[in-house]
Amino acid sequence: MKYLRFLICCSVIVMHYTVGNAQTITLTSLLTEMSVHDTLARYPLPLYASLQASSYNRESVVKDGTGWFADSDGTGFIRTEEKNGKTEWVVMEHNGPGAITEMWAPYFYYGGLDDLEGPFINIYLDGEDIPVISENYFRLITGHGSIPPPFASITARAGNSYLPIPFAKSCKVTFNNKPFYHIINYRGYPKSTAVKTFSKAQLTQALPLMDEVSTKLYAVYPLLKGKRIESSGKIEAGKSLKLAINKSGAINSLEIILNPDEIKQYPELLRSVVLVAEFDGNQTVWVPLGDFFGSANALNPFQTATRTVRSNGQMICTWLMPFRSNAVVYLKNLSTLPVQINRFAITTINYSWNNRSMYFHANWRSDDVQPGDIFSDWNFIDIKGKGVLVGDAWTVLNPDYGWWGEGDEKIYVDEAWDKKFPTHFGTGTEDYYGWAGGENPSKDDRFSHPFLSNIEVGSATSRRRDVRGFNISTRIRALDAIPFNSRLVFDMEASPGTQIRNPWNFLGYSAVVFWYGFPGAVCNRPALPREALKPIMSLEQLDSRAQKINKAK
Repeated sequence: MKYLRFLICCSVIVMHYTVGNAQTITLTSLLTEMSVHDTLARYPLPLYASLQASSYNRESVVKDGTGWFADSDGTGFIRTEEKNGKTEWVVMEHNGPGAITEMWAPYFYYGGLDDLEGPFINIYLDGEDIPVISENYFRLITGHGSIPPPFASITARAGNSYLPIPFAKSCKVTFNNKPFYHIINYRGYPKSTAVKTFSKAQLTQALPLMDEVSTKLYAVYPLLKGKRIESSGKIEAGKSLKLAINKSGAINSLEIILNPDEIKQYPELLRSVVLVAEFDGNQTVWVPLGDFFGSANALNPFQTATRTVRSNGQMICTWLMPFRSNAVVYLKNLSTLPVQINRFAITTINYSWNNRSMYFHANWRSDDVQPGDIFSDWNFIDIKGKGVLVGDAWTVLNPDYGWWGEGDEKIYVDEAWDKKFPTHFGTGTEDYYGWAGGENPSKDDRFSHPFLSNIEVGSATSRRRDVRGFNISTRIRALDAIPFNSRLVFDMEASPGTQIRNPWNFLGYSAVVFWYGFPGAVCNRPALPREALKPIMSLEQLDSRAQKINKAK
């Protein structure tokens, strides 16, 4: 009965989103939206701007200008204010209706890695003088304050809160001490949007629903209800294994089971076997299987709300993939070796296509080798058209014991690219993926969260500061998804930060971007069969190549 009530609530919320702007945005509606797959596959209604406040270095003023790669990203804030004789640092401010969707910070302060006493956060809503939340920031976002786990949780030396905090008129967030590294993601709704402002009483009332949502987000759905079709067998070199649907609907689960012993012997198959999907005659997915599932180098177990990998070779994807008339999903073997597929299955459900429905896209950029001492904006994707960014995965092959991930994300939405300043300007690569790194990561820092996963961290050792090898992180966006009307450009600084690296310490990169788009939306990431056939470099091969390049200089 409890689960039935939850399903009824979800149905009501989805129906409201479908019929128009009349719905009032509430804590309950946002929590429900967080766990309904259908929501991401339809353009938002009411439409919102996905915004971000962070402590990025304010020396960065304009793209490619002086200070563009300034690295002291734990220093930025908006201004200071005096309140009751005390100074407060304003770190986020928005006028109009909206909702905080995510908060992140490392849970150490200026005193060092063992200093867990961070600032107090004050969240003022609708111009009130009394904050609705006023407590230790680190305890709040690590699940030790008023936001319960898993909506606030620890990752690796950082905390992340995904509790939505809606407001009707305005929001201002302050710290009682000079801010350290921090990121706050939030929505800005049109002025006419009805929003019920958050309160602690609402939070208490919502706890049963939060339990239901949490259970759903942490579940794995290899056999969702619907029509299931599957195949299996050996894919010979140059051949494909296909599954086709010739009527309208939506794929709500994709399951692939590989032979783990075969992959252990031939890990290159994770790159040369490609996942391809065509919807209504348009190819929107072309990604090497391993990269799609965060396992470019090996079977890396992890679990998010949309993708799961297990050590037994099972890979599960639950992105909703709607189509109007037909769909074809296939595995294409580009290698010279046969590959055994123990199971290749999709589950489809009925789907009502409307004027807000979008196609699922997944696009891959191949490994590039970049000098370790050069700062640059490495482009994930450039999309032209209308759609929503919903996730990504980042793979770094690092040959050096030094740090690799100080670069900031820079996401330009619509006219922001022309203005040469990003809509989202972050504080570091690992910060973007919800953890805190620097010189301290090890294998022990792997974690899985419904929206974040640190899939692989460096070498086979657990020794601190050993980040040699593959470093893989992924992020899934729900309430913090980014709608765009005409263009979205996603860059990540390829930067080791202030740590001095040698030019011969090359870094290898690859990225996958997940997004939904209306018909006609295009991006700069075509299929790359030649790149997929290139062997994934080992550390030894990367070192050898770097030495040759260095000798040639």
